[in-house]
Amino acid sequence: MPGSATKRYALVFAAWLPFFAIWVLYAMSYGRYSLAAALTASLISMGTASVLGIGVWRICRLRPWPLRLDLKFYFLHIVLSVVYSLTWTIVSFSLEAVHRGAIPKLDFWKSAVLPWQLLMGVWLYGLFAGVSYAIQTRDRLQEKETLAARAETLAASARLDAIRARLNPHFLFNALHTLSALAKFEPASAESAIERLGDMLRYTLKEDGRDLAEFSEEFEFTRQYLDFEKLRYQDRLKVDLQIDPEAHRFDLPPFALQTLAENAVHHAISVRPEGGRIWITCQCSDGLLRVSVRDDGPGTANESTPSHQFGLRSLRERLSAAYGASAEVQTKSTPEGFEATFTIPASPDQKTAPSKITP
Repeated sequence: MPGSATKRYALVFAAWLPFFAIWVLYAMSYGRYSLAAALTASLISMGTASVLGIGVWRICRLRPWPLRLDLKFYFLHIVLSVVYSLTWTIVSFSLEAVHRGAIPKLDFWKSAVLPWQLLMGVWLYGLFAGVSYAIQTRDRLQEKETLAARAETLAASARLDAIRARLNPHFLFNALHTLSALAKFEPASAESAIERLGDMLRYTLKEDGRDLAEFSEEFEFTRQYLDFEKLRYQDRLKVDLQIDPEAHRFDLPPFALQTLAENAVHHAISVRPEGGRIWITCQCSDGLLRVSVRDDGPGTANESTPSHQFGLRSLRERLSAAYGASAEVQTKSTPEGFEATFTIPASPDQKTAPSKITP
């Protein structure tokens, strides 16, 4: 692109300005040159060095820095630095002779500044080579970082796919277990439960592979799930809902709310003959949605069960993938119950919240 090329040339020009100025001062101080003559001499010397530096740059590109000690590599650059220095000295003296109107002669070796010129040539070669290899190292590091980031993204995507693949069978297994119990003990309720299960399965199929769902859809799915479980537990399952209307401005991963509700049902209600109560609270404040699911079950006793751990772990990973560090999951377990809470930021598209929510 023209703009990029102009910027690159400007950077090269700016990098050469200090060397050009030093050469002018040297010519005026030690060579007794006038300002105009010093500028010309500096232009010839530094211009020649920069043109020859293109060749050094390409050689370094063809011979990357070895990962292990390679004496041949270092010997090659020592020889090339001497060749560069001699070539630069010969071309510079020749161009200066032409500029003065004289015939170039190979008597430059008689010059009093020859040792300094040759040493300067070796130093310039080292400067070109050092900058070239530094840029190559930077490019390799950036490439590695890009590959590492891509690998991390693919790994995260694979983990999420695995979680999705396990969530649906996990939910379906628990639902079929509920249907089995209803068919055995409450056959009259089994038909209604099958219809509700069909409605819920449509949601699970719709959300397959989607990272975020609208809060209203997730909340409705969770409410259908709780109604489904009430067919089995009846009065043993009591649910209190407190939903802030502003919550409908948010998006959240599918099964986020339902996972917490399912954990509460199976680890706090089903394990007790008398059942229990679940509190679901969704509050909005300062652009954040705080979702809390609390039960009055045996909390500490059931916190470490494998299915409970899977539900919370999957929720953490899905929230992290969707919101990064902006999302937070907290748990609190006591003998009086268990509470799981997650906090997420507002959705980019600020939806208009409905004016009324009917639990």
